[in-house]
Amino acid sequence: MEEVSLSRQGESVRISAIVRQGALDHDGETMISRRTFLTTTAAATGIPLAGLAEKTETCGLAIGTYGLQSMSVEDALRLIARTGYDAAEITVFAGTTGDRAGALISKESRERVRGVLGETGLRLCALMADLKPEKDDAAHYTSLSTLNGLIEMARDLWPDKPPLIQTILGGKKWEESKGLFRDRLADWNRILADQKGYLSIKPHRSHAMSDPTQAAWLLQQLGNPRRLSMVYDYSHYAFQDPARSIGETVEAALSITKYVAVKDAVEVDGKVRFALAGASDSWDQADVVKRLYQGGYRGDFCCEVSSQIWRGDPNYDPVKATELCFQNMKAAFERAGVERG
Repeated sequence: MEEVSLSRQGESVRISAIVRQGALDHDGETMISRRTFLTTTAAATGIPLAGLAEKTETCGLAIGTYGLQSMSVEDALRLIARTGYDAAEITVFAGTTGDRAGALISKESRERVRGVLGETGLRLCALMADLKPEKDDAAHYTSLSTLNGLIEMARDLWPDKPPLIQTILGGKKWEESKGLFRDRLADWNRILADQKGYLSIKPHRSHAMSDPTQAAWLLQQLGNPRRLSMVYDYSHYAFQDPARSIGETVEAALSITKYVAVKDAVEVDGKVRFALAGASDSWDQADVVKRLYQGGYRGDFCCEVSSQIWRGDPNYDPVKATELCFQNMKAAFERAGVERG
């Protein structure tokens, strides 16, 4: 056991991390797909694959609270369950539903939210965070502490299977940012390994990491640790120059993807605007679901209502948006031939 020591303005802080010689951490092995694991296990034990994989042949349909800023976390979760979703993501960064007025700070508040999840039957699939690699050491220390707190929150909210944490990385230019991203993510990964958390990073069309191949490079540099992965979101790859097809991006992202965010995008006057999942004819979300599923993905597809919509549209109705995303994606699952669970 090695301790990572950071200090700021005379204040010494130690964050323990597991480090092994020749590897970043004890979770640094190459990731394998769940399907590969199950197949290998079946062969070794003689247990039929169908029995081992019974609960992995479905994918979940979720939506986040990002577009439900006018509601408390509890009311947002009740709406999500009532609409018919299988799972929910809670937005937890500053100023949002999971942060405002200390919504999830105390043990009591977390118990209330856990109670709502239990009452409604919703799974908690993710926490949406806003962690960015920081060049300044003091700011980096704060990010590590924040990550540590988020892992604890995830455990408190869903102890049986703590949800992953997803974040974008920010920055503007890939070549200028990739070294910093790699080095700071290495420290993040030590915290994840020590605290047994999971983090997925999302390429964003307006940020330094905007493509699955860049996320793959970062993870490869870190030894493909199993607690770090990528969020796939085709809305950030559509309308890029050169154009990137769904098939091309799925192929690049499949082996490192543990979470999928879903929304549409449209191009207006040369500018890309986000739209509700399945609400445009830019592409068929069923194609996204089908290709990922056929490639072995068995996680959740989480609808994301962009702030361009809930902040920018004076007529935005959170209930109608939640219902429309559900109906569109339910139909996409059916067209793709993928069962939900």
